[in-house]
Amino acid sequence: MRSLSQNSVLRLSIAHNTPVNKRQTLPMPIKFTSRSLLVAAGLTLLLGAGSAARAALFKDAQFQTLLDAGRYEELDQAAKARLKSKPDDAQALAAAAMAHSDAYDTQRLDAAARFAQTCREREPQEAVCHYATAEVMGHQVQMISPLKAVAMVGRLKEALHKALELDPTLYAARSKLVQLYLFTPQMLGGSTAKAKALEAEIRASQPEQARLLRSLIAASAEKWPEAERELMAVRTGADGALQADVREAYSQLGRHWMKEQQFDKAKALYQQLQRDQPGKAMAAYCLARLAMDQQQYEEAVRQLERAKTLGGAQQLPLDHRLGEALLGLGDKAGAKAAFARAAADKRIRPNYAKDARKSLAELG
Repeated sequence: MRSLSQNSVLRLSIAHNTPVNKRQTLPMPIKFTSRSLLVAAGLTLLLGAGSAARAALFKDAQFQTLLDAGRYEELDQAAKARLKSKPDDAQALAAAAMAHSDAYDTQRLDAAARFAQTCREREPQEAVCHYATAEVMGHQVQMISPLKAVAMVGRLKEALHKALELDPTLYAARSKLVQLYLFTPQMLGGSTAKAKALEAEIRASQPEQARLLRSLIAASAEKWPEAERELMAVRTGADGALQADVREAYSQLGRHWMKEQQFDKAKALYQQLQRDQPGKAMAAYCLARLAMDQQQYEEAVRQLERAKTLGGAQQLPLDHRLGEALLGLGDKAGAKAAFARAAADKRIRPNYAKDARKSLAELG
């Protein structure tokens, strides 16, 4: 890919958030077990801004800047400061909802849901209110039972459709809808045809975003050369949501090559991502996973420590992977400390905390 400036799948199929035993090979794109359905329904909802051909999520530049940078505490503070003087401000209510959706924490998500509901009640024609609702549900769906999660998929889809109806240029909502249609079983409303229609609608007005969606669609059909061709041609500009999608797309495509034992191809992809988005943690994280898959644990530790210093690190299971890498090096004490941090981390998916607790128990 060329000309990526420096924040959603492809939170494509959650590949980077699937616990993998260090002795296993890395998985293919998402397969629909009950657990993977939970994750696909939630997607890790994308955060980002737009460019001339598309709308930013927030009209307020401060909120958008903080959101793009993943500075959720500051976003929360800015939103609450606004709400003190303007309690019905839709932008601030949505910002507060998004800020409270940064972790898999019941109390924070309950508060986020209240902010999003108030936003919809005060300004039902504001797309950002419905998008914030989807963002909250995307996290909630991963903390409930599979049956309840299935029931929530329809509501999640409705919120995204409403956001897109009110603002057809809102790429983040369109991207997540495409993902839902691609990775939800047909019996639950999945539809490749609908995903393709969503892409076609913006082919002229948002060509780079459409190209990324075509890559996603090709990947879902395991048409890897086509997916790679489209992905490598995407130019993100300053679009935060598109940049995040691109990071996930590189991650997913690289994992495919890893499964095929084509490690050099995967490494080349991740190094390209590192050059394109040097300030983001994803490339270093992916290189660490690549190293672990080849039992190069010292290199994995080096990449993971580097990833911790970069943007987006809090949303990646770095300590979980670090524990696995240290265990591979025979550093049991270091591994236990890393797994303990992962077990207490509410910003990564709940399945990681569970997996870390299991690893801790096994280590004694």
